[in-house]
Amino acid sequence: MKQMIRLFALILLILLCFTACNREEVPTLDDSGVNNTGETPSGSNTSDTSDSVGDTSDTEEKQTETEVPLVASDALIIAKKGQTEYTLVTDNQLSNQAQRLINDFCERFSAKTEADFMRATDTDAPTQKELLIYTMDGRDEVQTVLDKLTVPEKNGYRIEADGTKIIVACANESYLEFALELLDRAIRPCDKNVYGIEKDYVGKLDLPTPAVNITSKITGVSASDGNYSLVVSKTDKSYYTKFLTSLKEDGFFEYSQNKIGDACFATYVKDSVYGEEAVYTMYYPNDSVYKMTYGPLGYLPKTRAVQSTLTTPSFAQTQRFGGRGGSNAPGLCCVVQCSDGKYIVFDGGSNNAEDKQILYNYLYTNNPREGKPTVAAWVITHAHGDHMGLANAFLNEYATKINLEMVIYNFPDFDNIGIQNEDPKSMKALTDSFKDVVARKFPDAKTWIAHTGEVMQFAGCKMEVLYTPEDYLTGIGLNSYGTFPWGNHTNTTYRLDINGTTVMMLGDSESTLNAWMARAYEEDLKSDILQLAHHGSNGGHISLYRLIDPDICIWPVEEARMQNNATAYDYNRYLVLPASEGGRDRAHYTMDHTVVYECTDNGPVLKEGTAVKTEK
Repeated sequence: MKQMIRLFALILLILLCFTACNREEVPTLDDSGVNNTGETPSGSNTSDTSDSVGDTSDTEEKQTETEVPLVASDALIIAKKGQTEYTLVTDNQLSNQAQRLINDFCERFSAKTEADFMRATDTDAPTQKELLIYTMDGRDEVQTVLDKLTVPEKNGYRIEADGTKIIVACANESYLEFALELLDRAIRPCDKNVYGIEKDYVGKLDLPTPAVNITSKITGVSASDGNYSLVVSKTDKSYYTKFLTSLKEDGFFEYSQNKIGDACFATYVKDSVYGEEAVYTMYYPNDSVYKMTYGPLGYLPKTRAVQSTLTTPSFAQTQRFGGRGGSNAPGLCCVVQCSDGKYIVFDGGSNNAEDKQILYNYLYTNNPREGKPTVAAWVITHAHGDHMGLANAFLNEYATKINLEMVIYNFPDFDNIGIQNEDPKSMKALTDSFKDVVARKFPDAKTWIAHTGEVMQFAGCKMEVLYTPEDYLTGIGLNSYGTFPWGNHTNTTYRLDINGTTVMMLGDSESTLNAWMARAYEEDLKSDILQLAHHGSNGGHISLYRLIDPDICIWPVEEARMQNNATAYDYNRYLVLPASEGGRDRAHYTMDHTVVYECTDNGPVLKEGTAVKTEK
């Protein structure tokens, strides 16, 4: 009997082992919605019950493989026992931004290897062992590598270890940060206090090949922040689907998907031997095109709903500019309070001491959390002074009085685009200042480069991206690729769902863009609250406003100008037309006074008594 029991136990043990060996691994989600098997569950509705969003915990960071040591015989040795024989060579006319990125790389290299590069420029005499970075007129080796870039119009970057030379060639400055991050990853330990890179190492950014039919037209253009955008026109959904299939076959996996009207969106990511990559895809059936933006993987938005009941979420137009921004630039500042008490700030308006105090007092007065007010995200629609002048100054001056967890924007590459009626240098100066103050004052803040169709979840608030400058660059407008008529065409448009109350944030979106969104998304644009385009001035479009059909209209302008603009344009007349003349009743608010709508379970409710107090 005992023998039979032992035999039965042995058989059972074998069966259990066999089952365990063949059982499929159950994926577990990290805090960004990505599971540990490199897949995202389709149709997942998992809710995060935490009252925090955008925290800096390790679970939210991108997952990277443990650094694997190199075999010394297979490596080009760069540093040994705290010393390096390599000279770092750069162009003798680097911009301040490029210089900062290279200095940051050198600091990371020194922290890793305890070695410091010797520095030189391309006008200095060559040495045997060199690290050549970016682009330079005086070194043919760099141009040879640049010529190997394979994406349309030779955009992107490429790193090559050739003999004793290491070459980092970038088509333009927007790729430099990501190329240096990849080089940093490629430099690995070989032995104790010895670091190197694989002999004949190649690291690159190449665009995946699109699926096309015989009539398709392909056009690509450099976007921003190391990204490249491409559009395939005269096509249909079957070719878009084929392209998505080819991405999966190339090792990408789907991170998220979305649909607005009939337009489809999906984000794919891959961690390859060349580094982490992302492809943001869009299909617009009404235009018979599909698009993609491809580049190094940056911050990915949270896709899971975040639940909190700390406070009733709200939407506010907080500033009282009264024209202080100027006769044609009255400014914009809107604030969302999420259900966890954190804020989302849109733009900020012109730099004005009184307005900065008004904004801070609002954040301070309505903060239900312990400690300093927390801005979960500061969102910039576009780089004009009446929209981000205050943001730059506020973040610098109030850095010790607030927490900032994230900034959100999509700025075009101002160094490599044209703006027909403005100087892009002034817009670049604003964006450089913004990035600089965030890096200095809030080093832990994340940066989300928003792409069309992406969705970000905050506590009790969903943010959806409807338009970015990448859309215009790839064919909305009538101008040549890479050229904008005005700076307002670089605007990014967002739609919010705050506890069921929908808010359309148009910023300074131009009429061309608004007409395109109406055609692309149609009836899905219906919203409760509309922030009128370009301060209720030129820029709106009646087809878009009819589809939005708002109950509440936010005019980022003083009362007198609102009254003038209300009848000056057909799209505004549609909004103010009374019921007696075929319109309907709507609430209208200007920036002369703070207005706050609480987004209750029963819809938006105007909050009475919006006076604010100063900090004690």
